[in-house]
Amino acid sequence: MNPLEFQLKQLIKLMLNTKTDYAVLGGIAVSIYGEPRLTFDIDVNIIVDINKINDFLKKAKKYGFLSLPSKIEKFIENTGVIPMRFSKDKVMGKCDFIIAQNPLEYSGIKRARFKKINSIKVKLISPEDLIIHKITSERPRDLEDLGGILVRQKNKLDMRYIIFWLKKISGANKKPQVLHLFRKLVAQR
Repeated sequence: MNPLEFQLKQLIKLMLNTKTDYAVLGGIAVSIYGEPRLTFDIDVNIIVDINKINDFLKKAKKYGFLSLPSKIEKFIENTGVIPMRFSKDKVMGKCDFIIAQNPLEYSGIKRARFKKINSIKVKLISPEDLIIHKITSERPRDLEDLGGILVRQKNKLDMRYIIFWLKKISGANKKPQVLHLFRKLVAQR
């Protein structure tokens, strides 16, 4: 078992032990739905009660996940992210736990499905939710990832779902460019 698989296995054990609903996204999901790329970390969206975060962090240690910032509660309050390093049985890694905070993130977790990554069954974000996540980012890398996902998944996507959420995002955030950008990218593929 390679180091990333081992880390995923520990992540799944933690999610089961804490009864935490989750969806793996980021580079791992991009590699499944788009152009494969090397990734050394795990990004996971989770539903966790913010009042029980210390209990979650305590249990995470048992599985090799240790929070990085020294003032983790303040960091979580400001960012909604729990950055952790992974260290267990001589395997090192990194994992960002992104706490679901809005209807789109909750929907993405609820829509996630189990996919086999090598020998591990992982609850993976849907390609539609990954697209929405990527297109709302400002990073050029995310737009590159988006192009690969659209090429590989284009005829399999629930376009109504994507457009529904992009319209909501456009209206709520005054970001009409995301819907326009999505339509442009689809037309180019």
